[in-house]
Amino acid sequence: MTTDLAAPPALEPLLEQLKAAGYKCIEQKDFANALLAFKKIVELDGKDVNARFVYAQLIDDGSHKKRAEARDLMLSILDEHPAIFDQPTEGNLHLIRNAAVRCSHVGPFAKAIELFRKLAHASNRASDYFQLSEILTQGDFFEESVSSLEKAIALDPTAFDTPANRETLNIARSRLTQTTAKAATGRKKIGRYPETKDFLGDLQKLVRDHIAVDLNRAPKFISKTTRFFTMGSCFARNLAGSLIKNGFAAHHMEISEYINTTFANRVFVDWLSDVEIDAAIRERIVELLPPGWSKENTLQIIKSSDVFILTLGVAPAFFDRATGDFVLPRPSALNSRVLAEKYLFRTTSVKENVDNVLYLINFIRSIAPEIKVVVTVSPVPMLASFEYESAVQADCLSKSTMRLVAHEVVNNSNIANILYWPSFEVFRWAGSNASNYYAADDGAAWHVSEEKVAGTIKAFVEMFSAA
Repeated sequence: MTTDLAAPPALEPLLEQLKAAGYKCIEQKDFANALLAFKKIVELDGKDVNARFVYAQLIDDGSHKKRAEARDLMLSILDEHPAIFDQPTEGNLHLIRNAAVRCSHVGPFAKAIELFRKLAHASNRASDYFQLSEILTQGDFFEESVSSLEKAIALDPTAFDTPANRETLNIARSRLTQTTAKAATGRKKIGRYPETKDFLGDLQKLVRDHIAVDLNRAPKFISKTTRFFTMGSCFARNLAGSLIKNGFAAHHMEISEYINTTFANRVFVDWLSDVEIDAAIRERIVELLPPGWSKENTLQIIKSSDVFILTLGVAPAFFDRATGDFVLPRPSALNSRVLAEKYLFRTTSVKENVDNVLYLINFIRSIAPEIKVVVTVSPVPMLASFEYESAVQADCLSKSTMRLVAHEVVNNSNIANILYWPSFEVFRWAGSNASNYYAADDGAAWHVSEEKVAGTIKAFVEMFSAA
């Protein structure tokens, strides 16, 4: 990338020194000092497009907030210099690609689609067409998504002509020619709904006085040596991350966001306990394991943990139309969209999920008999539904189901040393009365606020701390 606008002559020697130092730090992987160098360059010369782009990449630490900041910086460059789209140099394509990727992570999806379309047509790279095929599934562009995957395979069959992609295309091609199938005892307890000032006030007080009121008298079980194991959705990952930031030992087990169901948890337990399971599902589990995880270290982490936090995610899942068996999909947006045509995607029942959760807890207790079990429901909404035309209504049904599952498991299953933590209520009810529980970090309506996650964990620790 280049720009016609030059810095004031008096600053040029200093800017050149800072650039040299900054690039040297990047070569040495000293990103903290590289960030400082390029931040100073941008402050001194806000017209330097290259420096702004490098700075945008350096500030992206993986969090929603910083990723959104990087996105905004990159988009501002593209807005100020539209000629970049007409000059497909490697540097310009790199900028467009980075901006598109960040839009696909934190939104807006419409902008990600726009950028990936321009990028793929300009670069003619298989990887860009593949990314385009994925992001197009976030809009009503199924046919274009399929054709983009076909383009990626044609450009680079070695990388993209895989069994998974061939299966996706075979199903998609057949479905594109068809019409999509539609298809209490004692004194009565009175709880008062909080006032607006309560929702807008101190979060810990709101949790303590209005949301987790029944847990104020629960036994304390947390100390600085307490070891946590969390399992479930991306919200469970956020919980583990927040616990770690607060000085606790915590491990999170996440296979994939695309299969965050109790049915996936159940086959995962079968795999851990060497129960005979379908070979394809067994291979899929191994394929989806996070880096560094194995059957052995997962079992060891569970055995050495004091508290098991299970976050229930969604009620819908994929099932074979002929046999009714659970299907474990691959983590691909387009693949999931196609599988919704091949398989039955349905909202599962409370009973089915209760049975699965009890199966999971019984296994956990079999290897860690004294472990404390905490059940939560993820407040993160469903991004898409293949069952209902309104994802909002589908999400309401899904979360209502999982909340009932949590209630049945905790209150009506005769399990000892278990409790329900109302993180779902904190976000969905407090969030409906205050504007900063969702989208606060990056503008994405489906992302929970990092600050509120931290506040929820703080309330949890304070309520159950034995110190």
